[in-house]
Amino acid sequence: MNAPRLTHSQIAEVRNAQIAAQGGKCALCQLPGVAKDPVLDHHHGTGAVRGTLHRSCNALLGKVENNAPRFGVTNLQAFGHGLAQYLAKHSTNITGLTHPTYKTEDEKRIARNTKARKVRAEKKKG
Repeated sequence: MNAPRLTHSQIAEVRNAQIAAQGGKCALCQLPGVAKDPVLDHHHGTGAVRGTLHRSCNALLGKVENNAPRFGVTNLQAFGHGLAQYLAKHSTNITGLTHPTYKTEDEKRIARNTKARKVRAEKKKG
């Protein structure tokens, strides 16, 4: 049996009830302030209403869900569970190594200044 389909005029009421049930927090990131720009999230494959999210959380979730198949992710729930564990494990540098493309803020500033000096020198020449 299919769940009842909301009308557009019911969205705000359902969204507000969910915000209250969620304690004013985003159902995804659990941070407060979801009422500032809330989105009633739903599963695009089934239409099932899931929760109320920050607009930014909803946008990122949509990108992950819509692009997972492109990248060969067949079990998004397993990926999400693994992602959370992976990020928690690596919240500090446990390998003791730094990737060669990483730049500190000072290195970025020096590169910007060097580039700007070259541009100014070229303009002077010509």
